[in-house]
This record gives sequence, C-alpha cells and structure tokens, in this order.
Amino acid sequence: MNKEKYNVILDAIPETKARLEILFRQAGDGFLQVEYGRKQRAALQDSFRMLAINDIILTKKIKGLIETVPGIRTNLLHFDPEVITNKALIDIVKEAENSMPAIDKVVLKSRIIHLPIAFEDSETKKAVEKYQKEVRPDAPNIINNYNIEYIAMCNGVTVEETKKMILGTNWFDSGGGFWPGGAFLWPMDPRCALVVPKYNPPRTWTPEGAVGIGGPCVFTYTTPTGGGYQLFGRTIPTFQFACKHPVFKDGPFLYRNADRVRFHETTEKEVNKIYKHVHEKIDYKYQIEEGEIKAEEYINWYNSEEVQKGKKELEAKQAIGVQKAPRL
Repeated sequence: MNKEKYNVILDAIPETKARLEILFRQAGDGFLQVEYGRKQRAALQDSFRMLAINDIILTKKIKGLIETVPGIRTNLLHFDPEVITNKALIDIVKEAENSMPAIDKVVLKSRIIHLPIAFEDSETKKAVEKYQKEVRPDAPNIINNYNIEYIAMCNGVTVEETKKMILGTNWFDSGGGFWPGGAFLWPMDPRCALVVPKYNPPRTWTPEGAVGIGGPCVFTYTTPTGGGYQLFGRTIPTFQFACKHPVFKDGPFLYRNADRVRFHETTEKEVNKIYKHVHEKIDYKYQIEEGEIKAEEYINWYNSEEVQKGKKELEAKQAIGVQKAPRL
C-alpha cells in the first residue's frame, strides 16, 4: 500500500526563530486545518500568534471562506470548495505569516470579563448525583458526592488551594469549541495551572452555567448538555439564544477570541438572582473591561524567576498527586 497516497499534510512552512513549523492538513472537502508544530503543547504564545494571523485573514473578507475555528495551536478554516481551493487558502495563510513580526511584537485586543462563581453549588451537585446514580456508581472522581476533592487530589493541593488557583489567574480564551458559545479557557499564570483527567465515561447532563476543568482547560457550560469536565461550581449566563440582553445584542455568545475571564467568588443565591436579571428582567450589568495583551510583556513575566519557581513547585506537587489519585 502506498501510504503517501493517504498523507493528509498538504503543505508546510519551515520553523524559524519567530514561529514553529506550520502544517496544512486536509480536514474534509471544505475544511483546512492549520497546525503550529508537530508536538502537542499548551503554550499561549502559539495561540497569540495564531489569533493574530486569524485577524489578518478575516480582515481580507475572502470570498468562499465561511468561518474560522481557532484552537490553542490550530486553526480550522471552513470554506466552500466550489468558490475557493485549499491551495488558494494555503497561499493566503502563508502571505499572512510572512507579514507577521516576531511573536514578542504581537498585541491582541483582549477584554477582561469578570464572572462570579459559586463553588460546590446545588445544581452542579445534582449533575454529579445523576451521573453516579445512572451512569457510574463507582466513579472514583466523585468524593463526598462531588468532584472538587478529586481535582485537589490530582494536583497535590487542598480544596481551598484549588479555589484560590481558580480565582488567582486570568483564564485566556483560545477560541470557541465543544458547544455553541463555549470557550476553551487556559490559565495565564502557570502557578495556577491545575490539571485533571475527564470523566470516563462522560455525563449525560450538565446544567447551564456549570464550570469544570478537563486537562488544563476550564469550560463554562453555555446550555444544559452532556459533558466530561470535573465540576467545581456554577457561574452566570454566557449564552442567550434570544439575544434579549444588551450584552448579547450582536449575537448569542458572550465570549470573543482572546478574551480573559476572571472569576470571583459569590454565593449560589447571588448566582441564581443574576440568572433572573439576565434572562427575565434583562437588567444585569456584566463587568467587562476593554484591554490588550502584549505578547512580549506576558512572555517576559512568564519566564521570570518568581513565576518559574512557583510553576516548578506546583508541578512537583502534581507529580505526587497524580500517583495518589485513583485512575478513571
């Protein structure tokens, strides 16, 4: 069998000091995947560059390009093959890449969205209870009828330390995915980079507003759905299909690519009250700050001695925690 016949890599751009190797993969008749590097990694500088390139592509208003779907180190270009070819799209991406400066010169528009969160709320506890009753009664990730102790155990920290880490960093939105309006949120401070395996198998139900973590990524559930992230609390609406509230006037999604989410703790009573003021009274005021991310400043801060010391200390705790935590 000629394996080259089935090679999905259509083209590539060699690695330079400014960027990783870029691979162009066939992803279906109308999809092209642009991937940064051959090895999986969750490095925000990859996302910074990819989102800057994504902005360049979108400003060109390319005929036949339907949408782009950014990820942490990939971008999926959805196009009409009867209007534009994947080769033409590859050439456009190459042109955009060649026009880009080094990563440390990238500046991204980035709002900070402040979201209240109620830890260990009753609605997400109902989802965990339903899972244990109907799907996996012996689920080892459920301790005292919830997931937050398992999250703490996997990371070699206490429940209170877990909460402090969730509240102690901005969570960077690398792009939407999994479910309409959702965002993949990554910790900008590596000293708060919790890591935990997902449910096995997934849940059949999760409430609107549930907040969970899978791998190193936090997700806020936009509507009732299934799901597999370990649950630790509930936040306010981040999606409104009716678009009645002013914050959703341009569409049902709250998040934009490169947004930063900052959680602050509140009570479950307050979260429930806000739901009524968003979906019924339409008068809740979301706290959103305009801003930007300067890649050079972030990378210098990330590589500072203090931050790297804290990162290594957490990784040492996680190495112990993962050995103690039961496997899923």
